[in-house]
Formats: sequence, structure tokens, C-alpha cells
Amino acid sequence: MPMKNFTFLIFCLFSITMFAQDNFKLYYEELDQGFVILADNNEYSPVSAKIDFRLENLEATQGDKTVFVVPAMTKRHIITELHVIDRRKRIKLGYESIYNYGNHSQKAYDSNFEYYLPFEKGTEYWLSQGYNGATSHKGENALDFKMPIGTKIYAARGGVVVDIEESYSRSCTEPDCAKYNNYILIYHNDGTFAEYTHVKKDGVKVKIGDQIKIGQFIGYSGNVGWATGPHLHFIVFFQKLKKRITLKTKFLIGTGKQAINLIEKEKYKRAY
Repeated sequence: MPMKNFTFLIFCLFSITMFAQDNFKLYYEELDQGFVILADNNEYSPVSAKIDFRLENLEATQGDKTVFVVPAMTKRHIITELHVIDRRKRIKLGYESIYNYGNHSQKAYDSNFEYYLPFEKGTEYWLSQGYNGATSHKGENALDFKMPIGTKIYAARGGVVVDIEESYSRSCTEPDCAKYNNYILIYHNDGTFAEYTHVKKDGVKVKIGDQIKIGQFIGYSGNVGWATGPHLHFIVFFQKLKKRITLKTKFLIGTGKQAINLIEKEKYKRAY
């Protein structure tokens, strides 16, 4: 019996995006035996979607699974099929969803990767705040490099640009000003992300989708958003559905023969 002849059908969809770019879509199509839930992901990284189904007289082929990972740049990715249990009874289909960049379930990554210092060869800068710093890094593995506005930023690791923001010029010392942060977000091949934050207004020199090589020039530092002075805020993290898990990283220092965890209040030179 075709689905259109069922006596009663309700379909409700509630979606909440957790990132700025709305290039991800969940939708459904009817099948002879029920429905198929599909996703289009036009982002340059995987996207995780948590879906809470509200079903009556339908069962999912994926069982009780609620978090689904959709590969980057994918069309018509099958999330699950919903099959009618008893064709003589009414069916109800509804779901709520949230989604965000990355693989929500990922835990393993390349913890031994040796990052470049994110500034120009032949220059050196103070690390004004380190991991779990007292000013604004409590409970966060983040680094602040003190540098003048307009300092060139270089990629600490290769990857693909998944998001940028460069439209803001406002700066203040209150946490609420974080919404005015300019940034460059890069996705790495081990599933981690790096964010370069406080980029100057119109200071991003890469585009979403660009493939970036380690040590490549990507933009100019600034004093925008939540900042107490000009600096580059740098973090590497796993993106979960509602939070980030920030990670400690090793950086090549000096001539590039040694990689270490950077220490707050020390000056580091990049000579490679």
C-alpha cells in the first residue's frame, strides 16, 4: 500500500545548528515501507548530528543510535530508514536534532604531531598565557602569543579551511565580547581542528575550502573580540556537539630540531 494512503501522518522537524555556517541539511523521503532520513553536508569537515526521534508505529534500521557522523562534502547520505510496523495503524514521525562540526565520538588523534610556531621565520614572540592560564584559559588548553596588530600569521599545521570570520573591529575585556572574535578555523586530517583567534578586521587571507600547507601565510593578527591587548589566541581541539575538548600540542622551536610543550611567560623563536 503506498504511504500516501495511510489514514494519519504527522511529521515534525526541529533542528538547531551549533556553528555559524548553515551548510548542513536533514530531510526525509517516503519509501514503500516507510521513510528514509537523509543528510546533505556541504561543509569541508565531517558533521555530527544528534537526532532524537519521536516515533509511533515506526522502527529505525539503526536501532537506538542517536548520533550520526556525515562525511564532508556529501549529498544524500543515508542516516537511517524508518519502517512501518503495522500498516493497519496510524503512524507518527517527528524528531529533534542538533549538529556541529567534527566527529562527536572521536577520541584518538596524532598526539605526536610537531606543530610549527604560528608566526614568520626569523621572528620571536612571548607566550603571554599558556595552558590553563589564570587570566582566561582556566580549564582550557589554549595559547596566547603576544604580537602587534598586523603581525603575519602562519599555519601551525596543514588542513582545510572550514570557517572564517573577519568582519568585526570591536574589542573589550569582558567575556561577552567573545561573540566579536575574528578567526580562522582549519580542519586537520586526524580529525582535530585549530582556531586562530583575534584576527584583525579584514585580515583573513584564505578562503573556506582552501587546502592549507604547514607554514603557509593565512592572515594578520589583531586585537578584536575578547582581548586585553593585541595577541594571537591559538587552540587545537576536538569539536563535540555542544563543547570543545582542547588538546595540548608540541611545537618546533629554535631551528626546528626540538618539539616541546610551550611554557607561559617564555619567548620562542622560529628559525626554520
